[in-house]
Amino acid sequence: MENGSLRDLLHGPSKKKKLDWETRLQISLGAAQGLAYLHHDCSLLIIHQDVKSSNILLDMDFEAHLTDFGIARTSRLTEKSDIYSYGIVLLELLTGRKAVDNDSNLHQLIMAKAVNNAVMEAVDPDITATCKGLGAVKKVFQLALLCTKKQPSDRPTMHEVSQVLECFMMPSVTSKQLGEQPLAPPATVPSYMDDYANLKDPSMVNCGSLSTSDAQLFLKFGEVISQNSE
Repeated sequence: MENGSLRDLLHGPSKKKKLDWETRLQISLGAAQGLAYLHHDCSLLIIHQDVKSSNILLDMDFEAHLTDFGIARTSRLTEKSDIYSYGIVLLELLTGRKAVDNDSNLHQLIMAKAVNNAVMEAVDPDITATCKGLGAVKKVFQLALLCTKKQPSDRPTMHEVSQVLECFMMPSVTSKQLGEQPLAPPATVPSYMDDYANLKDPSMVNCGSLSTSDAQLFLKFGEVISQNSE
């Protein structure tokens, strides 16, 4: 792939290409849609089991492609392990830090900061420099923490994760490519995304503050999803 792996871009020795906020959102959504396809749209449930930044390849347009399905399994195993791993990738995208670096564990670091309502201190400076408002960044942090909930049954599905991320993508793509014209779902987006074509304002995702419990946040994400699929 032209742009190598996500790990190379985030953590490689040269870090030649800086990733702005919109590109990171695009990558996170593409990876989420790929996992959602495996979990929901295949005739048999496929669990990747090795979701990590080194297994997300990026083409010339920074579209994400999942790779290394060598240990993928079908049916009986739970997809929730993929969702946890995807949440860790989200944290890498948000912070620019490695998931594990010597004795440092990224998830534990973010959880500790979340307790003190200080998670935004960990945002990658390249995001701060390119994101007009950090409200969406905070909400994606919250989504990442939902994906990494200790209890697997409390984690959202990749279907739901994709729908939430689509909310944040729509305004930027619309303004950059189509002016004020309505944006139809891309042809490559799975059919379950169609119901969210009208959700163009990330402020509609009423996530609350970081002090709100992640369970309550997920309910609020769910309310938005429900309201826009009727």
